[in-house]
Amino acid sequence: MDTDADWEPLDNKSFLTAHSASGTPEPPRPDLEALQGLIDSANRDSTPYQSVAVAAVQTLERALRHERQVAEAALSLGQQEKIGSLVQMADKAVSLLRDTLSAQGHKVMHVHASSGTAEAADAASPSWRPVLAAALEVLEEGTDQMGSLTTGQPSGSPARELSRFIAQFLRSHHDVLLMEAEDWSA
Repeated sequence: MDTDADWEPLDNKSFLTAHSASGTPEPPRPDLEALQGLIDSANRDSTPYQSVAVAAVQTLERALRHERQVAEAALSLGQQEKIGSLVQMADKAVSLLRDTLSAQGHKVMHVHASSGTAEAADAASPSWRPVLAAALEVLEEGTDQMGSLTTGQPSGSPARELSRFIAQFLRSHHDVLLMEAEDWSA
């Protein structure tokens, strides 16, 4: 029995996702059609839904700003395209959710936007590593925030399902960026 036949050094493995036979792991990505299905099945006028939708839009917009910076600072065209697809997906998710906000939800968004909490982007061409680190941190914070909202909602409620979906969405974007960092660090 040859026990060394399946041996592979640990530093050659990513621990974020399962490896396929081709050796290129791909994290699961939440589907925007599933988001649309959640939106369609929800009572969009309910206070819990509006609260989660506002938090989701704010969190996704913050993540989107950072993902755009990562795409601009990409080290290769392939990396720029991969991260650009994340940006497009996040942008579509924001649009879908923003369209469901009530007048009160839009008012909350406007108050938040005018409170001066938005982060300013560096005017200079940013270096990839610090921009990536900032994006990973924002995605982790957003995942934690949406996870907290998930546990605060009744089991099976549309608001809970929406917050769970957004947490998974942010986690999948985090994993893609982390794998990009892993690929370029090797």
